[in-house]
Amino acid sequence: MSKVDVFAEIYLWNLNMDRLIRVLQRLELHSIRSRRELKAYAIRLEEIRAGLNADFAEVMASRERAEEFRLWTWRTALERQKEKAN
Repeated sequence: MSKVDVFAEIYLWNLNMDRLIRVLQRLELHSIRSRRELKAYAIRLEEIRAGLNADFAEVMASRERAEEFRLWTWRTALERQKEKAN
């Protein structure tokens, strides 16, 4: 899966969470559940979202740092080869 795909998926996850929270807010108008209960559900969804986003950011930061180091290693090796050739 490419970086673009991964970021697109997390974007869609957050978009769908927003929509689900709006559904809960609209349910308040119809008195299907108590306002307190619906608010608790919305808060729980926000909590889940925050946890997933934090985990995602942590994993992506680690991967990016590893890739940065790998690319730095390649670049410096090429520069050394160039210096030896001169």
